[in-house]
Amino acid sequence: MDNFTNNSIDIASLPQFEEVAFQPISKAYLIKSNLQNLAFLCVAMIAWAALIYFEIIKHTQLVLILTGIAVYFGFKFWNIAQLQKNYGFALREKDILYKRGYLVNKTTVVPFNRIQHASISRDVLDKMLRISSLQIFTAGGSGSDISIPGLGPDLALRLKEVLAAKISANEF
Repeated sequence: MDNFTNNSIDIASLPQFEEVAFQPISKAYLIKSNLQNLAFLCVAMIAWAALIYFEIIKHTQLVLILTGIAVYFGFKFWNIAQLQKNYGFALREKDILYKRGYLVNKTTVVPFNRIQHASISRDVLDKMLRISSLQIFTAGGSGSDISIPGLGPDLALRLKEVLAAKISANEF
């Protein structure tokens, strides 16, 4: 026990993730998000039309419902555009970073030695728009700890390979 040390760490000397240059995700993800929002808008408009057709609502309520739909979906389209500007990821020597959000910014830092595996997923819209999502799973998590959407398929595969190499380098 004579060799035990527990020296203090100078917090100011730690690397600052805010200074990292984040790489943006593909603009195709904005298109995907807007298409999904547009599909939901179509369903809402069909429901609205059904209410009119079956005369379930009165004319005064029509204006309120239409105004509510317009405000809601206008905000959704604006929100999607704002979020797109703030998505980003970065690889550093010992970890991967992922940031998102505009009103509430969130940055997740995952050290390579905590990563269990990574997977790539693509749904129908992703295939049409030529984008992928990279999910990164860590020890102790029940689901993916980071899911980076809107990556080009080649970039997602390269990132997955880099992570696999880092994981295998950390194994004993």
